[in-house]
Amino acid sequence: MPEFGLSTVVSVLLVVSTTAAGAHEVRLVGSGSPREGRVEVYHNGSWGTVCDTGFSDAAARVVCHMLGHQHAGQFIYNVYGPGSGRVWLDRVRCSGSETSIADCGHSGWGRVPSCDHDRDVSVSCVTVRLIAGRSPREGRLEVRYNATWGTVCGDGFDDAAASVVCRSLGYDSVGRFVGNRYCAGPATLRLDAVRCNGTENSIAHCELGRWGSSHDCDRVSVLCPTVRLAGGTSPREGRLEVYHDRAWGTVCDNGGFTDAAARVACYSLGYEGVGRHIGSRYGAGTGTIWLGGVRCNGTERHIDECPHAGWAGHECRAHGRDVSVACRYTAVRLVEGYTPREGRLEVLYNGSWGTMCDDQERFSHAAAKVVCYMLGYGRTGRFIQGYGAGSGPIWLDDVYCSGTETSIEDCRHNGWGVHNCTHRLAQFISNRFCTIYTCFC
Repeated sequence: MPEFGLSTVVSVLLVVSTTAAGAHEVRLVGSGSPREGRVEVYHNGSWGTVCDTGFSDAAARVVCHMLGHQHAGQFIYNVYGPGSGRVWLDRVRCSGSETSIADCGHSGWGRVPSCDHDRDVSVSCVTVRLIAGRSPREGRLEVRYNATWGTVCGDGFDDAAASVVCRSLGYDSVGRFVGNRYCAGPATLRLDAVRCNGTENSIAHCELGRWGSSHDCDRVSVLCPTVRLAGGTSPREGRLEVYHDRAWGTVCDNGGFTDAAARVACYSLGYEGVGRHIGSRYGAGTGTIWLGGVRCNGTERHIDECPHAGWAGHECRAHGRDVSVACRYTAVRLVEGYTPREGRLEVLYNGSWGTMCDDQERFSHAAAKVVCYMLGYGRTGRFIQGYGAGSGPIWLDDVYCSGTETSIEDCRHNGWGVHNCTHRLAQFISNRFCTIYTCFC
């Protein structure tokens, strides 16, 4: 299999064709690429648009075939906005094998009483898909090239590129690059690299590497989440919002939302193994309160797989109980204490729980406040002694915090697993003494 340089790819992407099918032609406008844009059809001497009712990927394939791009196309909703002039077609229904959009079922030329230009169809003839995932919104990224599906290597790929992929698939969400989570399966054709700034509507507009079959690599997996974290101090924490019925809304904590549910939310955002319910730390949202009564066991992959009261089927009437969640590579817990609010500090890192050391006496009440903040108890922690030696790895040593950090990993330390001490010097944290000042964790 020969390799194809970037210049070859660019030349392929810039092929221009407005092949007529009978008396009708199509064109794609508004994107700067002849392979993608708002669909316009030529009829009765003038150009007009197509309404989205009934339109599908099958119809997109017919459009791309008319333009000389084979039967490879995707319906990308109204990405390229409203057109002008007549709305020529509505209720277009194609099998995908037609040679012209005029041969598909439709409501008749110009018979579109319920449509306006806000619903004008956009199509991409640069086809991407996500496969091997548990839903159409996640999976291994594949790109169609020269009538063959190929995979993408991870070199240079990031969340910005993932967002472009999700946008081109018609998902109104910020994409997540999740490494090679779904990289099982053969692929003979591979694209070296895709580099995007995140503003593109298709990878056709990103910087592309070389196509070939001789190189091996970690293949890209992408997640187009139906959840997001809003209003937080970092992308890893904030008010939990879910996407349903083409609108973002919030989740109400009317009982049952736990750390297990937070872990599910974090997993669906691409953060595995960690997640904390942090009350309503990031305040009230707006719009519809989509979910309430959410109860997860922690093994689900999407929040809507958990039992809940139904979409908007709860008794929450105001946003005062909107859920906030923190997703961190690092999680903390307090063990062997008299209450969940005190005990020996343990840290989850790289999939394993371990302890912290303080042979230089740098750990302080400020660091304890950061720990308690991570646990959702506010900045009220106290550093104490008394809960014995732990086991497993000693993950952190010589930790120094100012007290304003949002995670212990943001404090100064020697590095993960770098220490010169034993479990006898492991740290113990509690904020129980704050209760006499009515500061509750």
